[in-house]
Amino acid sequence: DRPEFVRRRPGVDVLRRRPGVALALISHLRRKPSPEEVVKTHAPQVMRHLRRIFGPHADVDDVFQAVFVEILRSLPRFRGDAQLKTWIHRITLNVAYQARDDIARSESLGTLYRALSSLEPKKRLPVILHDIEGHTLKEVGELLGRPLQTVASQVRTGRKELAHWYAEQPKKKVSLREVRS
Repeated sequence: DRPEFVRRRPGVDVLRRRPGVALALISHLRRKPSPEEVVKTHAPQVMRHLRRIFGPHADVDDVFQAVFVEILRSLPRFRGDAQLKTWIHRITLNVAYQARDDIARSESLGTLYRALSSLEPKKRLPVILHDIEGHTLKEVGELLGRPLQTVASQVRTGRKELAHWYAEQPKKKVSLREVRS
């Protein structure tokens, strides 16, 4: 009773004839996996991605844990629009890149603090107040009880000393892996 020009599609035809099977299949595809199931199934994949991002010898346990905390926290909101594997991959990348940025920021701040500590206190304070905290030279002078020209000179000299300090530091070699990721 089917016209000849309609092609048979095995899976669809079976589902049309047996609506109970169709509903069971749809509910199975949309069901949310348990947290234990997610961790057990996807832990190797997550670790593999983290090793690619941070390198094979990096200690990624904290990031691994942060990834699964985020996955399990977000699991109730998983809509099933994408495969669970794809969704977990995206979360892994987001958490890993955030961790990498936090590490870089922390290293940069550490370098900045070392550079600032190389300045004499009478130059360090005006540089911090003006260049980091954003006060005007006039405000810095008022805060420190120093004349405007003195503060301007201390900021200028402090900047030159910082530039000299940075120039003397060994350059960090950047690997191709860091550039690509």
